[in-house]
Amino acid sequence: MKAIVVREHGGPEVLRIEELPEPAAGPGEVVVHVTHVGLNHLDVWVRRGVPGHDFHLPRVPGSDVAGTVDGRPVVLHPSWGCGSCAACLAGRQNRCRHFRIRGESADGGCAERVVVPAWQVLPVPPGMPLSDAAALPLALLTAWHMLVARARLQRGERVLVQAGASGVGVYAIQVARTFGCEVHATASTPAKRARIEALGATAWPYDAVGVRDVDVVVESVGKDTWASSVRALRWGGRLVCCGATSGAEVPLGLRTLFFKQLDVLGSTMGTSSDMLAAWACVHAGDILPVVDEVGSMRELGAAQARLEAREVVGKVIVAQDLPHG
Repeated sequence: MKAIVVREHGGPEVLRIEELPEPAAGPGEVVVHVTHVGLNHLDVWVRRGVPGHDFHLPRVPGSDVAGTVDGRPVVLHPSWGCGSCAACLAGRQNRCRHFRIRGESADGGCAERVVVPAWQVLPVPPGMPLSDAAALPLALLTAWHMLVARARLQRGERVLVQAGASGVGVYAIQVARTFGCEVHATASTPAKRARIEALGATAWPYDAVGVRDVDVVVESVGKDTWASSVRALRWGGRLVCCGATSGAEVPLGLRTLFFKQLDVLGSTMGTSSDMLAAWACVHAGDILPVVDEVGSMRELGAAQARLEAREVVGKVIVAQDLPHG
């Protein structure tokens, strides 16, 4: 079986097509024939490396997997816990000390086939192309957990989504809209702002955010947007953060924090119940996939380069076209 393998950190040249042993399903498992994989910034971190973090290479990348099981179109849960610790038993799998993300701490979908526990399989809505389905799981799960579980979003609140054209951003906008919220979002170019306005948000340039007194800010950029995120919050507002693509060191003025009585919340991925709730909204047609481009899995490095250059609105998808093994 052919797969893409990362054996050392570096540039696109470390993404090598290799022959791997054919996976075999055990009790309670299924074989997924991969057709498409959605890309995330996590794929870039796995390839580049992150100081102080061990990715336990070699690793097959790819968190968002779409394919078929016995001819049925499916996508996969992107993460899971050990299933037996106190956090998992309480339904908080993303707080498990052995929490795993497909393509990061476990092998991912950039392969001809993967074997997974049957419970990780989600049915694709009728008529939805598998290329669209691959755009959803990880970013949608992240956005849902940020807004619903961590920020405890309430109907009709005012929300600011920083980097509204990003993978998480396009789904955070849609999740907030399902709650009847007034949604504002930032993006770097007029073309991106037009795309996110079509999703139902008022769009602003990063350096000219014209909304204040928001209830919730969705933050994934970090250093470049942190100050404007804090300024935009109302007294008693909530800032929920899932990433730091522009840098992780940010100023935190404690006087502002305690005078405005702000909540600053961290968020990583989400739980199985989050995924099921979000996926129900997909089946209902309330949340739609946002695909920027469908490319070739053989050209994974070029697809990742578009993410690194911040050229993308929504998700880049790669189609399975590895040479048959």
